[in-house]
Amino acid sequence: MDGIFLIDKPIGMTSRSVCSRISKAFKEKKVGHVGTLDPFANGLLIVATGKCTKAVTFFDEAIKEYNATIQLGKETDTLDNTGKVIKEETIKEFSDNEIEKVINSFLGKQKQIPPMTSAIHVYGRRLYEYAHEGKEIDRPSRDIEIFDLKMTSYDKKSGLLAFYCKVSKGTYVRTIGNDIAKKLGTIGYLEKLERVGVEPFTISETSSLKDVEEGKAKAYSTYEILSRFIKVCSFDDKKIEDIKNGKITYLENNLKDNRILVVDSSNNAIAIYTRNKNDRLEFTRGLF
Repeated sequence: MDGIFLIDKPIGMTSRSVCSRISKAFKEKKVGHVGTLDPFANGLLIVATGKCTKAVTFFDEAIKEYNATIQLGKETDTLDNTGKVIKEETIKEFSDNEIEKVINSFLGKQKQIPPMTSAIHVYGRRLYEYAHEGKEIDRPSRDIEIFDLKMTSYDKKSGLLAFYCKVSKGTYVRTIGNDIAKKLGTIGYLEKLERVGVEPFTISETSSLKDVEEGKAKAYSTYEILSRFIKVCSFDDKKIEDIKNGKITYLENNLKDNRILVVDSSNNAIAIYTRNKNDRLEFTRGLF
């Protein structure tokens, strides 16, 4: 089974378990996903099967969009609603202007320290493995960018503050929520998290996991997915065969794009070429 699915991952499942269910449904060993969504989160999860898994790596730099809700006045050891409450204080009330001023201060390029419950490798182990042992270790900050961040609702009585954000690869929204609370002069954890976009795809295009398993959801081809954000070039059968046989390492053309998707006359995805430091489009990966 070769295909790419846009799935609305349900709350309570790991991204890996979604892949396992699809693997079982289609009896397909090769299944991969784009960008991990934590079990407590729901929303857009891109899952590829069969030879379409070769396309997953080209989503690495995709900008992601989220709707999230912070519970102010409490803090958990995981920075989300799955953890143990470790601090609690009287819920403070803030004006919309106070919140907007704090939120606007997070826009732009910055450094972010990943949470201890993340899957990043440090000293040969994943951070969450240290966290499960009750250990907290120094971890390097990462370069991230917050392109958009705005409050969507705020309930002064409950302390629930909802916001939308558009962020770069590697950004932890749990950390954003915790940092917003701190800058407001209080504490907080992420009560809800929904991924509503992985550019150029949106939550409105997703199908349920059940519909995917039952064959009721659209399985997109590699061409249909990658052509949404990568320039497409089509060649004749002779040149396509040469590309498949490794005879064309570089593409000679006048295109200024940094990445090219090569397809055959039937729009089957054949290969990706990427512009190298010498300003030449070099073969990156076969997709057939």
